[in-house]
Amino acid sequence: MTRKDSQVLIFNTERILIALTTSTRSAALLTGVNENDVKLCCENRLSISGQYCFRYNVDPSIADDTLGKLTIDEYDNLCDCK
Repeated sequence: MTRKDSQVLIFNTERILIALTTSTRSAALLTGVNENDVKLCCENRLSISGQYCFRYNVDPSIADDTLGKLTIDEYDNLCDCK
């Protein structure tokens, strides 16, 4: 799966996972955040965009059962995304 095809994890201002989307475009549509800002946040080049943080869902892949539980810091530690 390329980054273009990657799922996007959406974290709220409390840094808790609130949604998984199929693309940066769908994350932008869901949140109302500019798609380019979503991409920059996913690439860790923008720390927060509006009211959300975004990450690409890379190895280890995150499942739906972590919604409302996983924090962005825990995810970054799991995948070495810092």
